[in-house]
Amino acid sequence: MPLTFAGSAAGAWIADARSSAPHPEEHPTAASQLPGAFEAYARLFHPAVDFDGRPVRWAAIAAARSARLHPAAQFANLAAIDESGFALAEDAWEGDPPRTDGLPLGDLAGLADVIAAQTRAQRVYLALWTGYAFAAGENDGAKVALTRAEREDVLTLGDGGYQDYWVFSGTLADVRNPVWAESERSSERRAPDMAWPEDRSWFVSTELYEDSTVIGGSAGLIAAVVSAATGDDARFEALAVDPATRLDEHGDTLNALPELPLVAEGEGLED
Repeated sequence: MPLTFAGSAAGAWIADARSSAPHPEEHPTAASQLPGAFEAYARLFHPAVDFDGRPVRWAAIAAARSARLHPAAQFANLAAIDESGFALAEDAWEGDPPRTDGLPLGDLAGLADVIAAQTRAQRVYLALWTGYAFAAGENDGAKVALTRAEREDVLTLGDGGYQDYWVFSGTLADVRNPVWAESERSSERRAPDMAWPEDRSWFVSTELYEDSTVIGGSAGLIAAVVSAATGDDARFEALAVDPATRLDEHGDTLNALPELPLVAEGEGLED
């Protein structure tokens, strides 16, 4: 059944933590993506998709191109395709880039199971961006059922309303399989944009339109997350990441982004 609306007050501490950061980062890092400081961090890589619709891990693509998967890796550098799937090199990986609408539900369930095994049971809060079509009521399927007052009770983390979220409450079972809306014909399930427990001992965040998710928590929890990402039966792909690791397009200094050759003036044109 759909999650219970909690209200922006449950996430007000996030805005306070961001505004009181002693040295705001000039570029996105693992630490700047999360409120406050945590003992350790990990980055989960959203899988790419091959032409048959099957998920493909970044490590497999890196191995095929003799590239290197590392905590600051960028998919375009790794696969030699841009965000639209356009090849940037002759040996570019053939498939589609990772989706940017959150951690896939299978990966999310695996992460939730690790968290459940490493932490105590308690209330969990889940934040949903208000800009999704189903959230704003702009689709023909299931819509988030909120009163007018609830719809206006948003957690704002950025300027211009770009980072407005509704906050809901539930359990780790809800994180594992979040149901945001249901109708007779359909339901809306997707990863939360942010999730954290009542004691704030861990925090999961996926920035809007990004292809990876960051989790912060205790050293033991993060070690368990990274351990669960190893082996052929791993349910998600993750690496430990330093809090200062840069996560934008300039962070990947180990895999060069291919540059398309410039076309000389008049080249390829008919006389």
